[in-house]
Amino acid sequence: MTKKTKMRKCLVTGDVYPASELIRFVCGPDGQIVPDVAAKLPGRGCWVLAKRDILEQALKKKIFLRFGHQILSDKKKTDLDELDETPLKKEKQSIKVADDLVDQIERLLRKRCLAYIGLANRAGNILSGFEKVRAALKSGKTNVLLTACDGADNGRSKMCQGLDNLRVFDTFSRDELSKAMGIENAVHMALLPGGIRTSLLREMSRFERCRKTVIK
Repeated sequence: MTKKTKMRKCLVTGDVYPASELIRFVCGPDGQIVPDVAAKLPGRGCWVLAKRDILEQALKKKIFLRFGHQILSDKKKTDLDELDETPLKKEKQSIKVADDLVDQIERLLRKRCLAYIGLANRAGNILSGFEKVRAALKSGKTNVLLTACDGADNGRSKMCQGLDNLRVFDTFSRDELSKAMGIENAVHMALLPGGIRTSLLREMSRFERCRKTVIK
């Protein structure tokens, strides 16, 4: 039986998406708005699409502030999918929204992706080493390449030469990948089918959409 996809409503766009494409937020006991990237924290939550511009809109429009005040004023137990548009009132408990909330989310998702890479490696779903990775890609065994952002350009070119329809993720540094994999000098890796591949690709995609674009 296929597992039913959980759908949630984004408080910014008003549209419904698979929960895996959004970020959940909760209000802590101290009134602090907390990003719940694993969607496991207790309490009432709200959901916002995992895209940097949408998250920045949520801050600008005071979506999180309204969410926090609204859950203090009603007794419902389910996650919030509609905001009360009445003017904000000062509550006994103040709601705190960090100015760098979107950057916090980026850091949390980066850490989560690296943790998944480590899990995938321990489960035998990742190949490392130039020749092994090149062979796996060339044979069609996989089309997903993880490569260090600070690896040599000529090495990446040789790895991808003559191969079409590759999904290339060059998000993490050699040091980050080496620590996640528990090996030295992790530069090129192939993500094999099976295991937690789907979960890792989902998290990588979510992270990519929330990253700050650096103009070179």
